[in-house]
Amino acid sequence: MILCIAFVFFVVLGMIVYIVNDNSRASTTTSNVTQEEAQTGAELFGANCSQCHGPRGEGAIGPAVNRSEWHFGDPKYDENSVTAFIHNVLQRGQYSPQPGINMPAWSREYGGPFNDQQIEQLVAFLTHPNWDEPLRHTATPNYLADIPPNSLQKQKYPALTVDVLKAQSPDKYGTQSPTAAQQKQLENDAKAEDGSKGAAFQTAMKNAEVLRVELGNREPTKPTEALNGVKQLLQIKGCINCHGFGSAGTTLGPNLTEVGSRRSADWLYEWIKNPSAVAASNRGPNIQPWFKGDNRAEFWPMMPTFMPTITMTDDERHRIVDYISNLKGATVATPKTDQTTPKS
Repeated sequence: MILCIAFVFFVVLGMIVYIVNDNSRASTTTSNVTQEEAQTGAELFGANCSQCHGPRGEGAIGPAVNRSEWHFGDPKYDENSVTAFIHNVLQRGQYSPQPGINMPAWSREYGGPFNDQQIEQLVAFLTHPNWDEPLRHTATPNYLADIPPNSLQKQKYPALTVDVLKAQSPDKYGTQSPTAAQQKQLENDAKAEDGSKGAAFQTAMKNAEVLRVELGNREPTKPTEALNGVKQLLQIKGCINCHGFGSAGTTLGPNLTEVGSRRSADWLYEWIKNPSAVAASNRGPNIQPWFKGDNRAEFWPMMPTFMPTITMTDDERHRIVDYISNLKGATVATPKTDQTTPKS
C-alpha cells in the first residue's frame, strides 16, 4: 500500500512538473515569435512609417505612436483594445485634421501594400518596441537625384515649352480655366515649337539651365562644375540625410516635397531655428483633435523631437525656408526600399 501511494504521488508530481515545463516552453516559444515579429515590424516601420510618425515614433506629420499605454508591460496596457485599434488603423487608414494629409490604408484588402502578416508584424513592434531599431532600416540617402524647383521658381523660370507659351499669351490659352479648344491649341503650338526649336522652345531650354544652376543640380556632362545652389546648402546642413525632396534625400524624417502646402514660412523658420522649442500644441495633428466623429476630444501627445538644432546663419536659414516654404503641390517621388517584404 505504501509503495502504491508513493507511486501515485510520484506520478502526480511528474505530471505537475511536466505541465509547468510545458507551459514554460509554450511561453518561451510565444515570446520568441513575438520578438521575431517585432524585429521585422521595426524594419517595416523604419522604411515606411518613420517619415510621418518620426524615427522614434515621436510624431511628425502624423501623431506620436510611441505611447506608453501601447507598450506590453505598461499598467494601462490593454492588449485586446490596443492591438485591435492599431490593427484597424493600419488596415483602413485614419482621418487627419491637417489639410490634404490623411493616413492611407496599408492593408492590401483596402488597396495598400501590406499583407496580413506584415500588418501583424507592425502591431507586434508597436506593442513590443525597441525604438533604436527603426533607425537602422530607413533608406540610404539619395544624393545624386535632383531636387525639384519650387512654385516660385517654376513661375519665374518656366522650363517647359507649354509653360513658356502660357506665360507669354495667357489670354490666348486661357491659363486660369482653359477650354478644351484652348488646351488643344496649346498642345499643338507647343508641339510645333518643339519640332522647329522655335523661340518658346529656346526660352524653355535657357530657363531650365538657369533653374538647374540655381537649385544646384549637377549636369552629368559637367562633372567638375562648381555649384553653390540650394541643394548644396541642404546637403551641407544635413537636411538631405533625413528628408526627401522629390527623389533626392531619404525617408528618415518627413518628406518635404510639399511641405509648403502644410506649413507656413514663419513656422518653418522657428522650427529649423530650434525644433525642441516648438510647443507640442503647435506640432502636427495636435492642433486639433486627431479623431473626428468618434466621441473623442483629447489631443494626441507629441514626444520630444528627434530632429537636432542645426547650426547655421540667419541668411542660410532664410535661404532654406524661402525654398521649402514654396514647395507646394509637387509630385512626391520618395526613394524606393525593399523593406516591405517579410523575411521567409
